[in-house]
Amino acid sequence: MLKMLRDEYQFMALALIWIMAAVFAGPIVFALLPLSILFIRSREMWPEMFFGFLLVLVLSDVAKDAFVSMNVFKSAKNTYIVVLAVVFFLHREHFAPYARVFDLFLPFFLFSIIPLIFSNTILVGIQKTLSYALLYLIVPNFVLYNFRRSGWEFIRNLIWFMVVILLAGLVTYLYGDWYSHVNGRFRGLFGNPNGLGIFCYLTLVLVTVAISINRGLFAFYEKAIIYGVILYFLFSSGSRASTTAVLIFLVFHRLVARSPSLGFVLFLAALGVGEVVSSNLPAIVEALGLEKYFRLRTLESGSGRYFAWEFAWIHIQDYFVLGGGFGNDEFIFRKHRFYLWRMNHQGGVHNSYLSFWLDVGIVGLLIYLRSFLLMFIKASKAVPMSLAVMFSTLFSIMYESWLVGSLNPFTIVLLTTMTLVTEEEIYDWEHLSEADEATHEASDGEVVPALG
Repeated sequence: MLKMLRDEYQFMALALIWIMAAVFAGPIVFALLPLSILFIRSREMWPEMFFGFLLVLVLSDVAKDAFVSMNVFKSAKNTYIVVLAVVFFLHREHFAPYARVFDLFLPFFLFSIIPLIFSNTILVGIQKTLSYALLYLIVPNFVLYNFRRSGWEFIRNLIWFMVVILLAGLVTYLYGDWYSHVNGRFRGLFGNPNGLGIFCYLTLVLVTVAISINRGLFAFYEKAIIYGVILYFLFSSGSRASTTAVLIFLVFHRLVARSPSLGFVLFLAALGVGEVVSSNLPAIVEALGLEKYFRLRTLESGSGRYFAWEFAWIHIQDYFVLGGGFGNDEFIFRKHRFYLWRMNHQGGVHNSYLSFWLDVGIVGLLIYLRSFLLMFIKASKAVPMSLAVMFSTLFSIMYESWLVGSLNPFTIVLLTTMTLVTEEEIYDWEHLSEADEATHEASDGEVVPALG
């Protein structure tokens, strides 16, 4: 981590400038971010462009009630992805051949244009549809291009940077528990504890996948530090869904490594067992003495999620087949916010499947899931752990709508993992490196006949 901080000291200084600008002169951030990207590009600091995007997304998720000055990043992040897209299209020859993730989801992006016809907020819907497509285009290509340039050093620095983001959340302790905690649960730099939990889960998945592809990526003590930090903040967040998602990932990545088909069957069986366990969960939690961590009083109500799901299902009937365009779920919940507040519910749908359904209908949801499942199933032939990523993600998105959002600090991490398991240049790097060395040795030893 110290090496990463030394290597990235210029970027770290630039990040502090962004934060200070937000604190003392918020509007200047809208000009500062594009200028920073152009400056970074001029110095060929391609990894830093990606790190900056992740950091801006994290800062945009900072609790608005605790750090009001950071709210500027909620709008400024749109500027960042637009400038990144401009850089990508202006230098598209650098990225060829392109990453495969965007092509795999292209049918969904093409279909997602149709529901905009029924959008209640057409301009917002167009913006969200475009940003979602751009995210799937830009992130995998930037990850792949940086890997081509820097190899595994880029992945190492990215993981350490994510660890630094988690550790930076400890700064919130300086402002007291009111800033750093929500109902006794730590949230760090994220808007709520569940956000911190999701980030920890996705970071752990990324780290584990990277190590499975390159076992020499980190020394033993580095792995201990990375996993220790992730698990500490995961448990501090008190996120039941993310903790369960981590357990699903860790259990199934062992199973699918031995037999992918057995892992799939056991996952289906686990869904049935999960229903039985959930109905008896309060008694199980009480018997284990984990009432405080699992917040026993909120288990039966699902922390308000069940009410949100029922409310969403009622409105899905109006958008059942084709949906109402991206942003429709937010529009409906915002429109009825006073009713929801009276019913003690704050937030959105808390379920990516239902959010997709409201936005792009059952047709769009099935098209997306088709691409999602096929991608991980195909990837599992080379990286068996891909199925564990798929299983745990399918569980995680059942309790939060993060996968529907483009400009959040979560989808970008999943897309990075997707790139690792779908790009042969990455998951088969060892064999390709050996082939390149053999080719170079053959060319060096080749006897060139004299001319004439």
